[in-house]
Amino acid sequence: MIKEAIGYGSTIEEAKENAVLELNVKEDADISFDVLAFPQKKVLGLFGGSKAQVKAFVELPDPKPAKNTKKEKSNPKKAEKRTNETKKETAKTTDVKYVTEAELSSDSRAAKAIAYLKPILENLGCTNITLKIAEKENSALIELEGDGLGVIIGHRGETLDALQYLAGLAANSGGGYYKVSLNIGDYRQRREETLINLTSKICKQVIETGKCRTLEPMNPYERRIIHTAVQNFDGVTSASFGEGSERRVVIGLEGTELKPLRRRDDRRRGNNRRGNRQNNVVNSAPEREPKKDSDIPLYGKIN
Repeated sequence: MIKEAIGYGSTIEEAKENAVLELNVKEDADISFDVLAFPQKKVLGLFGGSKAQVKAFVELPDPKPAKNTKKEKSNPKKAEKRTNETKKETAKTTDVKYVTEAELSSDSRAAKAIAYLKPILENLGCTNITLKIAEKENSALIELEGDGLGVIIGHRGETLDALQYLAGLAANSGGGYYKVSLNIGDYRQRREETLINLTSKICKQVIETGKCRTLEPMNPYERRIIHTAVQNFDGVTSASFGEGSERRVVIGLEGTELKPLRRRDDRRRGNNRRGNRQNNVVNSAPEREPKKDSDIPLYGKIN
């Protein structure tokens, strides 16, 4: 479960402190921050101006559901049915009306985000790219189409997430909060379905073997997908361990101590499948350059 809070202040640091106070969590919690708006000075010391806005978020254990008086045994088939229902919900797309870059107002926030992105795309060698924009209230989905876009996605979407974050900062340079989402083909939908399938597979293995499984490091958005999918299985629970980019999900049986397994040298593990099995560290399938798809779900910002 991701808990969020927004803080305001005359400086970024003050806004961070107020956001942490709003979260009301322990001081040693693994708190992440997202700058929504920078402070703006008043004109002539009298007019306008705005405070800094910072969103703080922390991952907390999901609350355990109330147990029935009659204990229900784990049923992989029943869990698989619920997982398939979750995947169907994920596959549903929102009717989105796209416009071209030329149709945007030059002073719109979406236009600011695109003006920031275009030089970066050109420097990455992506010159023959088409941009389609779908705007909603305080948000925009920017879809990129063209050849050679794999470099923009990066390793498991890390480059795409970074560009999305920076484009959001550019769009919010005038204050307030405006959400920018970047997508290429059906990449984000396929990534989510991949994680749901992976979770289903791992949960079945945990139920059969009784052993905990440790997944690869993931960002908060992907960890949330894993935690949600785990809830479809009776008798299985999950928790996150580690800090920063090394934070990962561990899945195990309810009532057992969840503990991440230590990893050996990454290069050795990459060349030794047996080592992978011994460490029970699960890697998701690598992503390939996506196919074009005009029917794209509007995703929010990936934290």
